[in-house]
Amino acid sequence: MRMQDDYYAPYREYLLEGMRIEVGIPLSGGGIFRDWATVSESAEDELLVQISRDVLPANVRVDEGFILDVSIWIRKEAYTCSGIVTEKHGGRVLRIRLFGEFTLRERRQFFRINLELAARYAVIGPAGLAEVERDWTQRKELEQMRFQGYDSFVIAAHQARYKPAVPLQWQVMGRTEVNLGGGGMLLNIPEPLAPDELLALEISVPLTPPRLVHAVARVIHVMRPTAQRGTPRYRVGLQFVFLDERDRDLLFRHISVTQIALLRKATDLREVPEPGAAPGRQVDWRRVTRRAILTLLLLILATILARYLVRYRQQGSPNEIQQTYEKAIKNYRHEQ
Repeated sequence: MRMQDDYYAPYREYLLEGMRIEVGIPLSGGGIFRDWATVSESAEDELLVQISRDVLPANVRVDEGFILDVSIWIRKEAYTCSGIVTEKHGGRVLRIRLFGEFTLRERRQFFRINLELAARYAVIGPAGLAEVERDWTQRKELEQMRFQGYDSFVIAAHQARYKPAVPLQWQVMGRTEVNLGGGGMLLNIPEPLAPDELLALEISVPLTPPRLVHAVARVIHVMRPTAQRGTPRYRVGLQFVFLDERDRDLLFRHISVTQIALLRKATDLREVPEPGAAPGRQVDWRRVTRRAILTLLLLILATILARYLVRYRQQGSPNEIQQTYEKAIKNYRHEQ
């Protein structure tokens, strides 16, 4: 959706050229780096901005495909919209494509997006945090060994040497809609949970090749249940407690790839011709008219030329008539 629609109209005056905005860049270790930026160009839902700092800190990295937040200030309130970096010019100039809507800034650690993923979870009973972390580390390392191509016997031997300290009963959810970010997720589950409970998570990330992310999350809040196909579902807000940074990068990559695909799809839909128009290139009626007139002139010239050739053939060449006349005069004089 473009800014020329009413979607961003209330905020357009805060996104004009020369205006200052705030950009938030996610950090791989958690948190957000925020800095001011100046709008150089503002066209529809795209912004070209220049970050105020000459050099970003060493732990701050931004590149094409990164999801940022764009914040504007209205009467001492910060309104934030998500954006994706579509171009990077040097280290300070970014072209950002907005998506979603401006809302009052939520102090979340990372950016979120709705998508469908296959996942399973297990409620962790009474256990010490150190034991939970040790079990999570074991599951994570086994998954990394599988991804790196270790022999199944080596993996089985490594798994046999470790005895889980926390028993888990996994609940398979299949593909379900989640609200996913680098700092947590919103999950629909069929059972009520209490705040501060811990969940073990396995999230299937459909990258190439597919990856399985292991995490431990804490319940932050639980919403009222909603009925889905006659079964109550509870929307549970989770915050990651244990998540490997490599797995966090996988989540960021999947979020970026998904958002880019959605933006491309939206662009393709905008380029669909109006109903009734023929697919492909639009008809240029001026060019068609010029070609029709040129074709008509060529037909007229061809008709005139054809008539001339017919008459020429019937009457003979003027040179032949003159030669015959001169020959007859010579014969007449010779006879005299």
